Amino acid sequence: MRSRNSDEKLERREAILDAAEEAFIQQRFDKTSMNSIAQSAGLSRALLYVYFRDKEDIHLGLCARAADSLHQRMSQYTEKCTSGFSAMAAIGEAYLDFYYNERDYFRIITLASGLGNVKHDTVKEMTPSQQAYIAAEKRIMALMASCVQRGIEDKSVDTNVITDPMKTAMYMRGSLHGLIMLQDAGGSSLFDSEGMDRKTWLIQCKALISRAMAPHKN
Repeated sequence: MRSRNSDEKLERREAILDAAEEAFIQQRFDKTSMNSIAQSAGLSRALLYVYFRDKEDIHLGLCARAADSLHQRMSQYTEKCTSGFSAMAAIGEAYLDFYYNERDYFRIITLASGLGNVKHDTVKEMTPSQQAYIAAEKRIMALMASCVQRGIEDKSVDTNVITDPMKTAMYMRGSLHGLIMLQDAGGSSLFDSEGMDRKTWLIQCKALISRAMAPHKN
């Protein structure tokens, strides 16, 4: 059983993340300061550093939230699938749904790859935010890999090409995320100049990814 003190610390940590989430969304990460987060949370700037190492560490706390939300959505989409292939296709549906309904969380996760403040620390040096984000990402990849493994076992995917569940899951994740990023870029005018509907394009791309993994008929 957790102590009252532990519960209060957790509540305060969550309050800081709530304030930071609102600030990052309204002002962007690069324009948000520790002072503004402290003011929004009703805390002193010094107290923020009791719970988080720096602004990047707060961001990773939000990444953990976002990754947990993505994992939950993927789980809901795949739980009733009758084959590995349909589960893999459902992962794509969940990813697009996550982007359309939690776009700010998608962008928070995307920013994490640019900050690069996880990989340089050893496990002992990692903050709670780093540990939580890595754990959430591992749950996502484990779920995706399990869908691929299921497809290999029930032969609903092309087993001549797909032999490694985790590598295939990484291919799926990278393809889906990269395609969404391409059309999400605010400065990209290619879609508009070519008269391409972004949503239709993403659906077509997702279908191509699925088709590449399906068994090929002779």
